[in-house]
Amino acid sequence: MRAMKIDWSTWKPRLLYAAFFAVALLLTLRWTFPSGAVLERLALEAAGRGWQLEAADTGTAGLIGISLREVTLKDKAGLSIPIERVDLTMPLWSLLTGHRRVAVEAWIYDGRIKGAFDLASGPQEVRASVDGVDLALALPLRMALGVDLAGVVTGSADVQLPADEKGKAEGRVSLQVKEAGLTGGKVNVPGAGALTLPAAKFGELVVELVLKDGKGTFEKLGASGGDVELTGEGLYFAWQPRLEFAPLFGRARIKLAPAFAARAENRGFASLLDAALSGARAGEGTYGLQVFGTLGHPQVRAAGP
Repeated sequence: MRAMKIDWSTWKPRLLYAAFFAVALLLTLRWTFPSGAVLERLALEAAGRGWQLEAADTGTAGLIGISLREVTLKDKAGLSIPIERVDLTMPLWSLLTGHRRVAVEAWIYDGRIKGAFDLASGPQEVRASVDGVDLALALPLRMALGVDLAGVVTGSADVQLPADEKGKAEGRVSLQVKEAGLTGGKVNVPGAGALTLPAAKFGELVVELVLKDGKGTFEKLGASGGDVELTGEGLYFAWQPRLEFAPLFGRARIKLAPAFAARAENRGFASLLDAALSGARAGEGTYGLQVFGTLGHPQVRAAGP
């Protein structure tokens, strides 16, 4: 059986023309990408969630996309989140199949956040990952919570968001914080007032959150291997679009390591905490807490063991 012979003198020009038109198409898509429309849509999406989106400079990203530099997110209360750079690209395959899906990559607090979402209206499937975000640099989080945090965050999220405020989100969020801890701040404890917090290491903090039936349930929330151990017990919040104000319910348990409480600089704090939470004592250096307030502004009070 003879092998078929290809007449390259005929096919070479055809292949070159096909390659030329393919390159021309890709360049045209890149040069005519509606970056202004995408930025406007992002601003509208942010505004719908109570945020104002601003960017100092824009450029190109990927084959089809834009890059926003010196981005700032602001809410109505004045909270401002600076982001070094955000790249938004539209995968070619999604466009060819009729989907307007946007891939996002943001550089923030010495780390990176990657995700993807649909521009089309209706329910949204959001997938995201976090890698190396340094909480010590997150000034807005410090302002919201009133304490100085430490630790490096990694994790992922796969969430289906509803089309309107009446719907309910579903999905899962998993986070790990290495070398988690506090470097200072104050917390209000009923019976003791505002307590100045000493620097404390939590070790590794693990969070497993499930969104279902209008609730966000912490299947796992715990820190171990440091000066203070933390365990969440039945913690959940009621879903609402503005998560900062989502009502929070549940219990938690903290345990001070004996070596931490025995340090000279921590003895005063340990004594005040023990006096304020005497009714919640569940063992040497261990206390039960009732958690309430909102997800963005949690509060605690003593709870029986």
